[in-house]
Amino acid sequence: MNMNNTLLPIVIDGNTFTANQDRMWNLNEAHRELGLPDTKAPSQWRNAVADELRASANLQIIDKVGTLATEAGTIAYAMWVSTDFYLMVVHAFVAMRNHAVSELRHKDALLDANMPKASTLDMKARGAGLTWTEACRVAGIQQPRLALEALVSVGVFMYPVDNFGTREGSPRPPKSGFSAGAFVKVSSDFGNREGWRVKPSGLDWLRSKAEKINLKVAEVKALKDKAQRDAKARLKESLKASSPDF
Repeated sequence: MNMNNTLLPIVIDGNTFTANQDRMWNLNEAHRELGLPDTKAPSQWRNAVADELRASANLQIIDKVGTLATEAGTIAYAMWVSTDFYLMVVHAFVAMRNHAVSELRHKDALLDANMPKASTLDMKARGAGLTWTEACRVAGIQQPRLALEALVSVGVFMYPVDNFGTREGSPRPPKSGFSAGAFVKVSSDFGNREGWRVKPSGLDWLRSKAEKINLKVAEVKALKDKAQRDAKARLKESLKASSPDF
């Protein structure tokens, strides 16, 4: 929820979904865009949970529109589809809520209770520049390291490469960001491992992209969690295959 009491969009597996004016999500749209199995279409969802949600108006079937659901209904539908899909949906809603809370804190608490600290960081940005972690904190971006990975995944930031094309060091903004003065290169002697810092215009850019970055971070985290679960499952199956009595 944002300052206007409207829901922010959520991002699931790279797809963005927005609630309607009644704060309802279109389950048919999610089913179609995410390529879910036909057996998991909203119309096939018939169990006690779906009946209860329909009775409480958390699930509504609208002619020529589809099946609409509140956040509770959307999460319940995701749980019915699969565990992996349920976790992706939950991460998406958590990211949306975290961003809303961060936005409120940034516009209220940061400007009031933390004004001296904010002023200090602003002065630092205008001087040597902010480290990536500091800039993320000010811009309301959660998990700075994952945020870097998210920006790399969408081609905004990139890894430097050596003469042989081998990736080295930490991700960094594009050359245009440095030439525009949004970022500045520094040596490791300045105390940050990235080799660059964020200037005021770069901080403004981060603030404007905070919502999208946080949503992408949630997506990256969900994919990482899924990969870890899949790896553990494969290892378990491998152990069973090699040791029948395991």
